[in-house]
Amino acid sequence: MARHIPSVSDGVLHLREPSEEGPTIAVGSASSIAWLTDPATRSFSFRSPRGAYTARKEWRTRGGEYWTAYRRHSGRLRKAYLGKAEDLILDRLDEAATRLARSDDDATAGSALEVSTHEAGTTPTNEATTVGTAPTEDHARQSPHHSTSGDPLLLTKLSVPLPRPALVSRPRLSKRLREGLGCRLTLVSAPAGFGKTTLLSTWLAGSSGDQSAVWLSLDAADNDPARLWRYFIAAADRLRPGAGDAALRLLRSPQAPPIEAVLTTLLNELADLDAEAALVLDDYHLIDSREIHEALTFLIEHLPPHFHLVIATRADPPLPLARLRARGELTELRAADLRFTPEEAAAFLDQMMRLKLLAEEIAELEKRTEGWIAGLQMEALAMRIAPTSPAS
Repeated sequence: MARHIPSVSDGVLHLREPSEEGPTIAVGSASSIAWLTDPATRSFSFRSPRGAYTARKEWRTRGGEYWTAYRRHSGRLRKAYLGKAEDLILDRLDEAATRLARSDDDATAGSALEVSTHEAGTTPTNEATTVGTAPTEDHARQSPHHSTSGDPLLLTKLSVPLPRPALVSRPRLSKRLREGLGCRLTLVSAPAGFGKTTLLSTWLAGSSGDQSAVWLSLDAADNDPARLWRYFIAAADRLRPGAGDAALRLLRSPQAPPIEAVLTTLLNELADLDAEAALVLDDYHLIDSREIHEALTFLIEHLPPHFHLVIATRADPPLPLARLRARGELTELRAADLRFTPEEAAAFLDQMMRLKLLAEEIAELEKRTEGWIAGLQMEALAMRIAPTSPAS
């Protein structure tokens, strides 16, 4: 009996025959990337209305591991570069099928490579006899066609910002953030320059391991609901790999259901988290989509017991804050909380700004800036450039 290899059809990876019951994985999900990078995974077949081929994992000394699509055409074996595991979203796989299905006259040298019929009988390996050539840097930088569901995710948006070195310790705020894990929502709301992002990234870096946390930095482009929820699902999936697969499949479907159904699917998958987990949304003030606000309200109202949301923003979002506050389900850190105390201001000026000031000079600076971190830093920089007494 011929050995079955996993197959992709209708945007789903089938680890067994599609007609059999067995595990399935959404293409482009965190679980599919993990499967593709597993050393035991070597190949899979792909079939769509655009064409069919076999994808094989290959390796080069320069460039490392990557995937290539192969399809026999008119007695010859043709080849198309697919990319790294994280590149293998549905649009990229479909694009390769289209290129490989073209006739010899329409194909270009850059999209496929042909070999002789004799060579077509060989299997690509890591040896020098491998059919074709290693992907060029241009290939490595290829991006899939732009589409609402297929654009690649910018991974830096999902990375916790590195805390700045030599930061002033603020245990009183870290304690408030830890206590906030007992609420549905933690709101860190203050104007620019109060150190919201720095506080949260430092808190996460110093966590003792009794909680897990993921991060999503927002920008104006995230007012597109489909885009934002793709990123949100990808972030949540990091708390429990595979938890976002079904929700992402729904979101990408041609006739996507209401977003509440998508979020319900995600929340159900996260319901059995056995440790405290937090998802941080940074710069939420950039979101002005009413549709997103309403969907986020639904999500907050139905968060599982161990899943918490942290929002950093310059202005209060249009969420049911009063209702959450009345229920004891909201922790708030505002400008008054984030201001440097006299002791923190002294530590900041001494440790970070390297200014040796008298107690009364520090008190004057703290009073002038009202503990505003950015203002204190600007005053200190000015003093380093042209040292004068703060009282002058």
